[in-house]
Amino acid sequence: MASKKRIGLYSLILIAVILGAIVSGISIIVDYQWFKEIGYLPIYFKQVVSILKLMIPIFMIIFIAITLYYLSLRPNIRKVKKVIEINRKDEKKKLNKFLFINGIISLIISFIFSFSYWYKILEFKDSTSFNISDPIFNKDISFFIFKLPLIRSLYNMGITLVVMLVIITFIMYISFITKDKIKNKIVKNNIIKDLKSGMTTFAGKQLAVLTALIMIFLAIGYMVKGWDLVYSPRGTVFGTSYTDAKVSLKFYRAISIASIVCSVVVFLSVIRKKFKPIFMSVCLIAILIIGENIASIGVQGFVVQSNEKTLEKPYIEQNIKYTKLGFNIDDIEENNFDVNNSLVGKDIEDSKDIIDNIKINSVKPALEFNNQFQYIRYYYGFKDMDIDRYNINNKYSQVFISARELDLDKLDENSNTWQNRHLAYTHGYGVTMSKVNSVTSEGQPDFVIGNIPIENETDLKLDNPRIYFGESTNDYSIVNTKLGEIDYPMRGENITNNYDGNAGISMNLINRVMFAIKYKNPKFLLSQDITKDSKILINRNIIERAKKIAPFIKYDKDPYIVVEDGKLYWILDGYTVSNKFPFSQPIDGINYIRNSVKVIVDAYDGTTNFYISDSSDPIAQTYAKIFPELFKSIDKVPSNLKSHFKYPEDLFNIQSRVLGKYHVKDAGIFYNGDDVWTISSNKEKIDEEEKERDASYVIMRLPGEEKDEMVVLEYFNTKGRDNMVSMFGVRMDDENYGKMFLYKFPTGGTVYSPMLFQKKIHQDPEISKELSLWDTKGSEVQFGDTIIVPIKDSLLYVEPLYLRAAGEKSIPEMRNVIVGYSDKIVLAPSVDEALVQLFNYEDKNTGKDNNPNLNKNELNEIKDIYNKAIESQKQGEWGKYGDYINDLGEKLDQLLK
Repeated sequence: MASKKRIGLYSLILIAVILGAIVSGISIIVDYQWFKEIGYLPIYFKQVVSILKLMIPIFMIIFIAITLYYLSLRPNIRKVKKVIEINRKDEKKKLNKFLFINGIISLIISFIFSFSYWYKILEFKDSTSFNISDPIFNKDISFFIFKLPLIRSLYNMGITLVVMLVIITFIMYISFITKDKIKNKIVKNNIIKDLKSGMTTFAGKQLAVLTALIMIFLAIGYMVKGWDLVYSPRGTVFGTSYTDAKVSLKFYRAISIASIVCSVVVFLSVIRKKFKPIFMSVCLIAILIIGENIASIGVQGFVVQSNEKTLEKPYIEQNIKYTKLGFNIDDIEENNFDVNNSLVGKDIEDSKDIIDNIKINSVKPALEFNNQFQYIRYYYGFKDMDIDRYNINNKYSQVFISARELDLDKLDENSNTWQNRHLAYTHGYGVTMSKVNSVTSEGQPDFVIGNIPIENETDLKLDNPRIYFGESTNDYSIVNTKLGEIDYPMRGENITNNYDGNAGISMNLINRVMFAIKYKNPKFLLSQDITKDSKILINRNIIERAKKIAPFIKYDKDPYIVVEDGKLYWILDGYTVSNKFPFSQPIDGINYIRNSVKVIVDAYDGTTNFYISDSSDPIAQTYAKIFPELFKSIDKVPSNLKSHFKYPEDLFNIQSRVLGKYHVKDAGIFYNGDDVWTISSNKEKIDEEEKERDASYVIMRLPGEEKDEMVVLEYFNTKGRDNMVSMFGVRMDDENYGKMFLYKFPTGGTVYSPMLFQKKIHQDPEISKELSLWDTKGSEVQFGDTIIVPIKDSLLYVEPLYLRAAGEKSIPEMRNVIVGYSDKIVLAPSVDEALVQLFNYEDKNTGKDNNPNLNKNELNEIKDIYNKAIESQKQGEWGKYGDYINDLGEKLDQLLK
């Protein structure tokens, strides 16, 4: 019976192993086919070959070492067990059993090690120098980034294995001797009494070697601990402190030297069966370790804290220097911006190009409008709204652009079938593009590309608007089936299309079987719509796609879509990051970051190209050495796509947070903390709490420049106040890409930050009254993005104002803008009209100046009638709508008389 149970158990284990092997094998084969399809098979083999090249020798070393160790113990095991006669057959069986178990254990350990460390070893081998040395050890930074992590990992693994062997040896001995003593009914005290001599007899030489190795590893450990002081959190700033350099480091070196000497003493003492030198060696090391703790606490508490500013000064200076290097903010062009506010009407006329590009539309309302009026069918959606610049009809213009992707989670229960989800609804369709500097007469986004079929008012070609690969495209799709793919709706019918791109894995019979197992769905085999010409598209989410190809790169969370050459492309920013840059203050777990990689993905056929955008980055150079087949030079990017490269917001936000504290150059001022900047806050609604504003992508003309360009901006306040002290930005057009600038404002007067400007709005009696009125009449007031525009030696403030009517499906409409200059502030339907009021000049766009015949009451009355008409239209009250339109016509007739 027991034998049958054992056979049954072994059978189940065997079946589980076989099934696991099949599933793993299918996953490997599918990955192989996919990497081959996208042209990155060498990248796939690089990992596999590297793991095998590492795994085989590691397996041999571990297997042979454990086997030799066991064989060295076997004679002693017999002595302890008092074996008189050796049964060769039994011994061979036991040895084979041990070798089998040892083989499995060695295989598991070698695989885990190889899988975990293959990339670190390649980094170690192909590391690129930073040509920057740390000030404590005078080692190139590449040692800390690429080499020290592997040394630390090898040390941890080595010490763990040695300690495990010691523990196993003790367990084996105690189990043998305890078993023997119990059999012979010998009391426990005799076991303890015999332990000293017994262990020496059982494994004296082995323990001598292992103990000596432990001592050597202890020496290595304290060497590593010394190098790790460049990441010490002990001082006032991150990195080596006074106590670390003057006390701890010296003790660590002493402990390392002592451990090496003691390893020799311990080895000889165990061999000679003398335990006193061992005890003295252990005591010496323990005294040094305890002494380091006492000395460092004493020096920190009694010496440093009383003289911290002076003693820590050189270490603060190092922290400032290396933090700026780590976050790439060490090369910022700084200029003082003296705000004189001396603009006149002529200056406004001369700056018309700048004013025409002022962004008055905001991301959130535009995205909300898209998802209510541009999705066309319920199974489409817009994940986010990106901002970019194009030459449209020969004019440099900033636009909002958003991809219309599939949102299959919106399918109802009856429609959400496997056939619909994976064979019919296979792709998104087109984009929307709207101007950021204008809205329609109803305050809604002014589209230049939109709808289905595509309506295009620009000179941009968009011949293939289909999106098979996107940021929301997470399901696999099977294309070229008998069913036909839903392309777009027209006149109540669905126009279908068959995919003719290069992407996809052929759905032959073998692959259909494999995918049925992989996705646990027999429909791959049962579906009659799948033919030999069908293909399956997998890994269609562009971020996950890039991660699968190059998982060692950190990717931006917000890829953006581009219209060029009649096609759609995604641009995804990739970062090289580290948390091992010496002395650099960590932010969100990293203290080094570069936007060194640009990834471009074809939205139709999934072609994915990786480009090195920062060839000066040693981490990127190391990646390129390891994977020469993966990365292309940035010069290989087509110029029309390169013109759409943006400085990534994620990176800019991190750099802005760091700059707020690390703009300071003097260590004393840094220590005092009395010159800290904070990012300006903002409100989106009247009663909403303040929150940190998002960075702004705007088109502007920088002081001293001759043409407009797109930049990303952030505004800084003095900590604890709303007074703006600086404006930080990065350029991104043509040869100026990545150049940083910082305008510092005078500290003596008041320079309005976005939040302070909003407070000024609420303090204005007339505007505040209007806002309160609108916010209580069944509608809600929302603020757009506050934009601050430098013109000559002045600052112009623009705040779009949105109204949202009551109702669950209502959308915000941009109804007015608030424009501020110096101590003046006005509310008007447009920027141009606001500037007319502020500067009392003739607006050539309208062809008239401030007309005294149009008083404010008449304008407000006309506007009120118009708003009521729009509200009636939304509610479907067409009778009232017609009455309001008639009233509006009569009012206009009266004004024109």
